[in-house]
Amino acid sequence: MNSSEVYVGMPDSLRPSALPKGWTLSHPANPLTVAGPELDLRISFLSSLLAGSVDDQVLAAWRQLDPGFDIPIRQQLEMPSTDGWDKTLQVVYDTPVAESRLVIAVVRMLGERAYINLIDGTSAAFSRRSAQISEIIDGWKPIGLTEPSLAGTAPKHFSDAERHAMNEFIDTAMRQLRVPGVAVAIVQDGETVYAEGFGVRKIGSDEPVTPTTRFMIGSSTKPLTTLMMAKLVDTGRFAWTTPVTEILPGFALADADVTGKLEMRHTVSACTGMPRRDMDLLFRFRNIRPEDRLAEMKMMLPTTGFGEIFQYSNYLVAAGGYAAAHSFAPNACLADAYDSAMHQLVFEPLSMHRTSVLHNSSSDYASPHGFDLEGNPVPIDPVMEQFADAVAPAGSVWSTVLDMTSYVRCELRNGVNDSGDSVVSSENVMARRQSAIKIDGKSSYGLGLILTEQQGIEEITHGGNTLGFTSDMLFIPKYGIGMAMLTNLWAANTFLSAIHQRLLEILFGAESKAEAIVAAASTSREKSLERIRQRVKTSPAETAWIEKYIGAYQSKELGLARIFQREEGYTIEFESWSSDLGTEEQTSISRQIVLTCPPWQGGLRLQVSDDSSDLILDGGQTKYTFVRIQ
Repeated sequence: MNSSEVYVGMPDSLRPSALPKGWTLSHPANPLTVAGPELDLRISFLSSLLAGSVDDQVLAAWRQLDPGFDIPIRQQLEMPSTDGWDKTLQVVYDTPVAESRLVIAVVRMLGERAYINLIDGTSAAFSRRSAQISEIIDGWKPIGLTEPSLAGTAPKHFSDAERHAMNEFIDTAMRQLRVPGVAVAIVQDGETVYAEGFGVRKIGSDEPVTPTTRFMIGSSTKPLTTLMMAKLVDTGRFAWTTPVTEILPGFALADADVTGKLEMRHTVSACTGMPRRDMDLLFRFRNIRPEDRLAEMKMMLPTTGFGEIFQYSNYLVAAGGYAAAHSFAPNACLADAYDSAMHQLVFEPLSMHRTSVLHNSSSDYASPHGFDLEGNPVPIDPVMEQFADAVAPAGSVWSTVLDMTSYVRCELRNGVNDSGDSVVSSENVMARRQSAIKIDGKSSYGLGLILTEQQGIEEITHGGNTLGFTSDMLFIPKYGIGMAMLTNLWAANTFLSAIHQRLLEILFGAESKAEAIVAAASTSREKSLERIRQRVKTSPAETAWIEKYIGAYQSKELGLARIFQREEGYTIEFESWSSDLGTEEQTSISRQIVLTCPPWQGGLRLQVSDDSSDLILDGGQTKYTFVRIQ
């Protein structure tokens, strides 16, 4: 054991587990509790026999910590497990927004016992330390837990029987989870053996999704960006270790030391301590250029140490991608340089002819969708997806599953395209697959790629989410298998995870879990929606107090906001989009204005001040204030 590490003996476990650096044992037993480095986050461990309802057991566990615990449940998600547990339950509690605090219970069931983690901390701590929370919880391996392993299992060849099984599953899962449309393609042994479209491009339309339908792929753009960067390393434009400021002399962060350390590889490896600042992107994007986004970073500070922990930053990936593109086309603006680099170095060599950096005027595009408060999928304004345009290397690409499988085949051939030409050297393809920072006990982040293990099989993957699309891409180098999945629905990650699980069942004989994952997700979503409808009020009588807040507001980071009244109720309008409003009153002194239009579905809340002078949006590590100007 490393003498500098802190080890703890978790309940019912044979071996002690090492805590991440900086974590401490704050209470040794009854219940065992560990604390984060800033002491604003704690995780407790309890084990007990399953008896009565799980809800009662979780409440009893909380009351071991705090006899007066009575926080109501906000959301409850129950999921079958694919890592040896019988079932996993996550409970999120309804803490007052003004506290900027998250309280969560994770319950995993094995045989006749329940293994309960109680997590309590500030919103900022959860944002900073989410990877370490997962690492600590996943490191709890009680006696009797046997993780399934498909290692050494030879996959079947994907043929007609496998095609029928996958079609049947996707069709059923779509109906259960109300997914408008999805396209799925599978690669095996250098060939695309499956490519199908399901559903429609837009609710209310009869235009079908096909394998050539274009979807926004969100963060699945990142592996394509680092492939472009790898090609430029091949040609000597820069090295992975080249300082970013050597390519973009004006680039800077608010911390001069971090700016000086920042190499090209660091921008795409989530290891710098720079926090996620997606709210800045989502609210203010009209007429914003890449140069403007990079200038905004001069005011941004890291919140953890360099190389300390996985923190995902779309801003930083954009900086790396634009710097690389600038080395390729130094006389062009950053947007044009990136577009040129991607087309010439990635899309054209891989014959990705229906892929573009931004939405263009071509046909056969899917429309983005979210859910309304009744749980129905509805189209959202496509303009909202332009939030990613000025950070294009991080997530603005539009593609098809057929084009994405061209990319996957190139990865599986270590940089060689379908014609046998080397697109990128094997050395630099593989450099992207080296772990740069640990995510949890089974996963790490490379250069725009996630390296993970699924039931004993080593996979390389990267998914993506926008406001109205969800994507995933994975490949298994050992077996020459890959998959691309694109859907026109916000936050459809569980749906795509279930398809992924079904692939492992069909090809490798994994334990049948996919159908249970879909069923549990459907049940959990309905329960969550019911809680939202109970919590968020939209009637004229219950929203009347918003009248006091009618007016214009300004946030230095997020831009303008204006609240006004219409015949149907109250609306808030930002620079590029708007939403109807509801209200939520958690206590007599804690009430919020709630955005109710898709994709927010009651999940985005503005804390109000008594004197109506400002509105506050809690972004985790950053709080945004809209100050009244009118």
